[in-house]
Amino acid sequence: MRVPLVLDDAGAPLPGSYLGGKAANLIELARIGQPVPPFYVVTTRAFRQALDAQGLTERIARLLAAAADERALLEAGREVRAWLAAVPLGKELEAELTRVHAARGLADLPVAVRSSAADEDSSGQSFAGMHDSFLFVRGIAAVQAAVRRVWASAYNERALAYRRARGLALTDIAVAVVVQRMVDASRSGVLFTCDPATSSVHSVVVSALYGAGEGLVSGGLDADTFTVEKRGLALVSKVVDKSERMVARSGGDGLVREPVPEELRARPCLSDDEIRRVAQAGLAIELHFGRPQDVEFCFDAAGALFVVQARPVTNVAEYGPAAGNRIVWDNSNIIESYSGVTTPLTFSFIRRAYTIVYHCFAEVMGIAPRVVRANQRTFENMLGLVRGRVYYNLRSWYQLVRLFPGYRFNRRYMESMMGLKEPLDLEAEPPPPGFFKRWFVELPALLRLLARSAANFLRIQRLSDDFQRDFRRHYERWDALDFERLAPHELMALFHEMEDTLLWNWKAPIINDFYVMIHYGVLKKLCGTWCGDKTGALQNDLLSGEGGVESAEPARMLLRLAARAQAEPELRAAILTRRLEELPEFVADEARFAEFAREITRYLELYGFRCMNELMLEEFSLRDRPHLVYQVLRNYLALDDPAALDVNAMQAREQALRRDAEQRAFAALGRLSHRRLLFRRVLAGARRGVKNRENMRFARTRIYGLVRELLRACGKRLAAEGLLAEREDVFYLTVDELWDFVRGTATCTDLAGLARVRQAEFARYRAGESSRPDDRFDTFGMAYHKNTFQNPRAAEPLPTDGKLRGIGCSPGVIEGPVRVLASPSDDLSLKKEILVAERTDPGWVPLYPAVSGILIERGSILSHSAVVAREMGIPTIVGITGLMKLVKDGDRVRMDGTAGTVERVGG
Repeated sequence: MRVPLVLDDAGAPLPGSYLGGKAANLIELARIGQPVPPFYVVTTRAFRQALDAQGLTERIARLLAAAADERALLEAGREVRAWLAAVPLGKELEAELTRVHAARGLADLPVAVRSSAADEDSSGQSFAGMHDSFLFVRGIAAVQAAVRRVWASAYNERALAYRRARGLALTDIAVAVVVQRMVDASRSGVLFTCDPATSSVHSVVVSALYGAGEGLVSGGLDADTFTVEKRGLALVSKVVDKSERMVARSGGDGLVREPVPEELRARPCLSDDEIRRVAQAGLAIELHFGRPQDVEFCFDAAGALFVVQARPVTNVAEYGPAAGNRIVWDNSNIIESYSGVTTPLTFSFIRRAYTIVYHCFAEVMGIAPRVVRANQRTFENMLGLVRGRVYYNLRSWYQLVRLFPGYRFNRRYMESMMGLKEPLDLEAEPPPPGFFKRWFVELPALLRLLARSAANFLRIQRLSDDFQRDFRRHYERWDALDFERLAPHELMALFHEMEDTLLWNWKAPIINDFYVMIHYGVLKKLCGTWCGDKTGALQNDLLSGEGGVESAEPARMLLRLAARAQAEPELRAAILTRRLEELPEFVADEARFAEFAREITRYLELYGFRCMNELMLEEFSLRDRPHLVYQVLRNYLALDDPAALDVNAMQAREQALRRDAEQRAFAALGRLSHRRLLFRRVLAGARRGVKNRENMRFARTRIYGLVRELLRACGKRLAAEGLLAEREDVFYLTVDELWDFVRGTATCTDLAGLARVRQAEFARYRAGESSRPDDRFDTFGMAYHKNTFQNPRAAEPLPTDGKLRGIGCSPGVIEGPVRVLASPSDDLSLKKEILVAERTDPGWVPLYPAVSGILIERGSILSHSAVVAREMGIPTIVGITGLMKLVKDGDRVRMDGTAGTVERVGG
């Protein structure tokens, strides 16, 4: 390869050893379209050729090698600088310099002549301020002299000391030189695409002042500081009084200090728009180079932005990765199902389930198979696991919604259904469609989607009934099997049968979820506009007392069992006083309690698959821990209130609430028949959809219970074979690892060792509550490498007036003490306190009859806790920011389930 002596900014790329870090970076900046002032590079080949022509290469190497101490090294450097200051450039280089200087239009313009040593501006060392730069150089003769002086500066005291301190070679120095048009800067500055003070990669920090950048880099002048968040470009400013600036001398041959005009001193030197322009340029540079960058920039008098140079931030390990591969993680309403640390087996199972179910969703919505195949990675990455906790990968969810017509409309519904507190700002939103695409592509696609949805909505009940019938048929067959009698390969075949039979046919629940989203949203709108509801609670009251919600039936059955025990004093005394763990065996062995024991057995047959955190496969079900049934019965009996155990009275309360809401709604509608008719249709649809939704979710809970038992049976068999230390270790494998071992495709056959490693890792996650990831955060680069999993934005402020606010889901005003439950391992005894929890799932429902109210930190209006609480007439508020921080066990509070407010009362 013929390496030129002088390369202009449009020349072919060269290895960095010929350009140096600074010049190589400038060429890349120009190539990616950054506004770099015109420049050219005197390559290291020119430097070496000039030295070789005078026999200096070997002389310099011998002189520096012989320098035994610092003093000798400095003396040697002084001698080398004298040689280089006088070295002839040679006719070939002089000719090339003259030609390129004129071709770049620089003959009559001032230029900057700067060093670009072969190892300068790299990620390991910047050489910032070590070599000499010469500004406002005019004329080719002056440029040639400046090139010699830059070469010589590679051997000055600062540069040689820097090299020796960092262990760099002294005998193989090669210097390229950048010659660049000077910009008469009105404002200048430096930006870091990471925060040097905090090591955060989530912010861009800009320092800027009036005049030339030398006032900031070497002049020590005061500068304004601007911090810009990468997410959303939110801006924080710190403006200082800027008394001086550095500007070009008259004639443009140097810089002088001068006072900043009085009217400008306390004003920010950059506008908000200019700051964001600089930040966006910095982010583009960071994204291209793949690591945090230190960028120098300036604006001229006309407001044009120029990027003067960019280099990696040194000691990059302190700052983490750059903007590339940004992923936004959010646990919003998924924390209702997967709170705390989730094991690898559960995560791998649900990740697989989400992939399959959303394939079905795309099919239901009419997305072409070729489009689904092209977006396979999107479907496979709906979820992520961070320090053992499950998160939505929001970028994948938005990319999924983009597959459907009407993206801008649909994304708002998705954000609402997911309970997102803030939408995702995508860096590359699709441009608005043009006329042809809007009317001849998107409109027909949207009409097809609406027609398909309308057809599905018309047969929603039949679809739901068919689903439930098919589900019960398969479930009863599977539930009758003794999993512990099956070999691992038979369990694997059964697992895949469940997957193929149910997951790949999960269309009815998907259609119904869409149906609920539409009808509930319309009902809420009509309650506000037609019925004058200002509280936002009327639609919730109208949905109470629907009946037929299967997920509420376990609690009702337990209430009937408690009422039976209440009528038998000896049984009641035993449940209230005996040790919980011994109660199942005691009741089963007592002939006088035989009928009650049979009812308990029946309950466990029907609902024993349930547990708190019931979508986490590693949790123990009621069949594994039957004494927990007696804990719930003890709660009910401890109320010592027969009316509280009256299921009919509970249902009557629900119906009364429903009738009252209907009277208020239809009274407001008046006699306008078309409004009443439409309202009735929407209300009936919302009730039908919510009931079907809960019942199909109950089916999901049933199948999770079967899968849990199947996997435990497999774990027991592997432990018996000595492949695992114990049965529960199976939850520290992934689904693929487990079945690959069975079928002979495993890449790791030491299952016990793999489980031990995972157990140790996940134990650290459980113990490290202080390092728990935030509810929402960004990662860059490799998600698990050099990311903090923290949200750099200030935490949402907690209320200062002592009143907490959430979403009122079930009406009623209750005052009383609270009982805070953090996990299923807590003492679950309850006696009409107000239940406080971070989140709940269907497994919590048996606790509800023993409480007077429910307060949940996480959750949405359609979350399970809200739906079932309405069915049971229990005042409930969800989505209460700061609940678990501000309310402690035993506090006395007053809650308003309509207004959605909570406040402490008394001391």
